[in-house]
Amino acid sequence: MFFEPLQMSEIPNNVWENLSMDFCGPFPNGYYVMVIIDEYSRYPVIETLTSLTAKSVIPLLDKTFSIFGIPKELKTDNGPPFNSGEFRNFADNMGFKHRKITPLWPRANAESERFMRTIGKAIRAAQTEHRSWKQEIHTFLRNYRATPHSTTNVSPAELLFGRKINTKNAEHFNK
Repeated sequence: MFFEPLQMSEIPNNVWENLSMDFCGPFPNGYYVMVIIDEYSRYPVIETLTSLTAKSVIPLLDKTFSIFGIPKELKTDNGPPFNSGEFRNFADNMGFKHRKITPLWPRANAESERFMRTIGKAIRAAQTEHRSWKQEIHTFLRNYRATPHSTTNVSPAELLFGRKINTKNAEHFNK
């Protein structure tokens, strides 16, 4: 069996230049979660969708880029939405480099893989406890974004926005 050589990532110089993206799911309700993580700040953006096609993914990426700006590079796996001519045209028209990780080597996209495990647990816990999993995602994201990350010692929101964000537990997270 032949494997392509591992492509290591350089640490980005600034926020929202290099993004990692992947999907979590499907969950029992048929939904997938699209996870986008800024590799500099570790700030996550999550969107829900029911189909993993370029037609369903592109509008969500376009929405995200309209809020945060267009990155220099988007790193993904080799999944179906990213292998289409439609996605290639989207990347070209938007002006970002689409970088596919080394096949069969999910550690090349480790930041989003690790985050997906965490968000998957939060969704499954909400479903088990018969709570709204979409609402629980928002609560989880507020707290995650406000908590200092172990690799940066600064919260993702503070790195991305240059300020702390207020949360329900602000006195706990923003000390």
